[in-house]
Amino acid sequence: MNNKTGQSAKNIMDEHANTLSIAKAILVSYLITLPVFAIFAYILTFTDFPQKYISSFVIITTLLSVVIAGWISTKYIRSKGWLNGGIVGFVYMLVLFLLSSTTFGDFSINKHVVTMFVIGTLTGSIGGILGINFKR
Repeated sequence: MNNKTGQSAKNIMDEHANTLSIAKAILVSYLITLPVFAIFAYILTFTDFPQKYISSFVIITTLLSVVIAGWISTKYIRSKGWLNGGIVGFVYMLVLFLLSSTTFGDFSINKHVVTMFVIGTLTGSIGGILGINFKR
C-alpha cells in the first residue's frame, strides 16, 4: 500500500468518525432539550408561571443544548470546530423547524425562522470553537 492510498483511507476514516460525532452531538442535544421541556411543561401545568418568560426559557434551553452539542461534536477532530459546531447547530434547527412545521402544518419561512437558523448555527459554532480550544 503506498502512502497516497494510506492517506486516503485515513481521510475516509476521519470523515466517518466526524459524521458519527456530529450525529451523536445532535442526539445528545435533543436528549437535553426534550426532558428539560417536559419538566418545564409539568411546571407550567401546576404553577402560575408568567407567559412573557416562556419563549425566553425555550430559546435559552435550545441555545444551551446547541452549545453543548457543538462542543461534543469536536471530540474526535483537531481543527475546524467552528464548522462542526455550525453544522450541528444548523441541523438541530432544521430538525426543530421540520417537527414544529409538521405539528402546526405551516412550513413557511419567515424572518423569525431565518433568525433562529442563524442564531442556532452561530451558537453551534461557538460550542465547536470552545470544544476545540478546551480539549484536555
